[in-house]
Amino acid sequence: MLTAAADARTLDNLDKALIGIHVAVMGLYTIGGLWIKIPVHRAQKGIPPAQSALVGQRIGFDFTVVSWFAFVVVGATGYALLGRAGDLDLATPYTFFIDHSLMDTRYGWALFFMVLFWVVLVVNGLIMTLYFRPHLSGRLEPANTTADLEPFQARLTSAVFWIDFLAWANLVLAGGSFVAGMIIGLDHTVMRVDS
Repeated sequence: MLTAAADARTLDNLDKALIGIHVAVMGLYTIGGLWIKIPVHRAQKGIPPAQSALVGQRIGFDFTVVSWFAFVVVGATGYALLGRAGDLDLATPYTFFIDHSLMDTRYGWALFFMVLFWVVLVVNGLIMTLYFRPHLSGRLEPANTTADLEPFQARLTSAVFWIDFLAWANLVLAGGSFVAGMIIGLDHTVMRVDS
């Protein structure tokens, strides 16, 4: 892509394919998240609560699968692009394995924030998937008493709140990733024209 060593070369077909997959999958995640957060949630308010909960559970599971697919593909294509550009340095974990000499450039900082946003997306995804989503699938048994109802509802309400909060945070992070990607794309275009 665009290090001092690689700025003179143009993107080959594999680079273009990796970038296309990277952007398309991140776009799928972002558009899917927006679709769920805006029109689907609005539509759920117009149906009875039991049906709304069932719809939310099914959509939530499907979007969880899409999210993890996106996180894996974006991570793999992103690091493949870093490696192909010569920007990957496994000796520098404090810069997310991005060559530390790049941190003096706008391109390097854009890469850093793109990787940071991806890491936070994955951490938020782990929290939602492994901690909060299991709370949503819990059920009261016939043997439960009315005293069990209040803590059960409190757990459900808390899980819904935190999943909603983390989902919005992930959409903001995804938007930040697109901004970082635009900076990287602009820098690449400028470097190709200058060389």
